[in-house]
Amino acid sequence: MRFATWSGHDRPNLEDIGEEGLLRRLVDMTSAVTGVVIPAGDDAAAWVPGSPVALISTDAMVEGVHFRQEYQSPYQVGAKAWAQAASDIAAMGGALEVGVVAAMMPGTTPWKVAEAIQLGVLEAARGDGAALVGGDICAGPQIVLVVTVAGSARGQAPVQMKGGTPGDQLVVTGHLGGAAMALRMLDRADVKIPVDCLQALRVPRARLAEGARLGSEGASAMTDISDGLLLDCKRLTRASRVGAELWADRVPLAAGLVSKMGAESVRIGLAGGEDYELLAAIPAPDFERVVAAWPEDLAPLAHVGSLVSGAGVRLLAGVGGPELSVEGWSGYQHY
Repeated sequence: MRFATWSGHDRPNLEDIGEEGLLRRLVDMTSAVTGVVIPAGDDAAAWVPGSPVALISTDAMVEGVHFRQEYQSPYQVGAKAWAQAASDIAAMGGALEVGVVAAMMPGTTPWKVAEAIQLGVLEAARGDGAALVGGDICAGPQIVLVVTVAGSARGQAPVQMKGGTPGDQLVVTGHLGGAAMALRMLDRADVKIPVDCLQALRVPRARLAEGARLGSEGASAMTDISDGLLLDCKRLTRASRVGAELWADRVPLAAGLVSKMGAESVRIGLAGGEDYELLAAIPAPDFERVVAAWPEDLAPLAHVGSLVSGAGVRLLAGVGGPELSVEGWSGYQHY
């Protein structure tokens, strides 16, 4: 199922199976886990939250907007749909517990495709320590997955976007621009795409462990940067009512980005989108301690800027360097 393609399957398709048959098969793929009181298969699921503060988020994945069949397999689409929603819980420093999926698929969709999508969601959920406990299906002209995830703060206050203050230092997890570069290279039929960049595009992982660590270490504000570092930093500064400086020479670009994209590399890294990484503000007194104690088994931290008085985000060439123009660097926006 992990290697199922979109076409070339023998029947049955979803019209052959029917709604009841499809629901029964999808529910049978799930399993009960600790903490789930009522699993998939009833009118609603029930679980015991891990703490009194519950977290919930939802995200949609639409064929032709968020994925294309020629670029991602059914399994990869399911896994990415989960990661998109899970990343928002990671940005609060929370832990995932359960999720549900609403899916729209044409009736001509082969059952093997639906099965592979479901497996992608299930295994991504299990990898994040969560359970898939239900959902909904309907017929429609294209594939749309809406994943809703719920979790808890697990004993600490959720990290919001509005807590930053001037002087806080900005860090990001991982490396940026790889997924956006992979998409551009696929569009131009370039076969020499770095494997890590293809992985970042097709099967990203939410930074749950990193978000929980940053939250426990006292991050004042945090957000995921799936729409691009520049755009999501603007959202964080607006929420915190501060400004920010980002330093272009400190942005951790994906391997191969500079050599393959040249002058466009910084723009792709800051505004390309599809980076399911975290941007966090750390109070200055805690910064050195947090960085020094950062575990090696987590995605690396990069010091990319600081919060300042005022409003807006300025991109500087480096610390104290000249300001660079970001005109037209919008990040990913649907409208």
